[in-house]
Amino acid sequence: MPLFSAKMDYALRALVDLALQPVDEACQSREIAHRQNITGPYLDQILAVLKREGIIRSIRGAGGGYTLARGAHRIYLGEIVRAVVGPQLLVSGGSSKLDVGDGSSSYIIRQFEERTERHLASYLDSLTLADLVSDKLRLDESLSIMPSI
Repeated sequence: MPLFSAKMDYALRALVDLALQPVDEACQSREIAHRQNITGPYLDQILAVLKREGIIRSIRGAGGGYTLARGAHRIYLGEIVRAVVGPQLLVSGGSSKLDVGDGSSSYIIRQFEERTERHLASYLDSLTLADLVSDKLRLDESLSIMPSI
């Protein structure tokens, strides 16, 4: 599955939406789906994955729905991506070990892939959901001060 898939996009949009809600209020999936223009059944599948991974929690009963399992500043994008995409972000994780002495470029290419994978994972683990929320709020503020065209 590609890193930047519709599933990843929807998961991040749903989480930003939840992070923007009042902390003490649960939000139903159909409300998120409506605000984010995501089909309900597909969003429910994504929310189930995020719940299973401990990123969100569900509340049953009247006034129930979903909330973040912890503050947005404590939810790292790396854990979200790994929950949705899996542990291998770019490299397929083949089990065969390449021999440095086999004379092909495969060993060097594999090292490059693994290094890139580690850098990407490190970068994603340095960002939080709160960073995306801040970007969203800055964009909203910028759009609110722009004159109507």
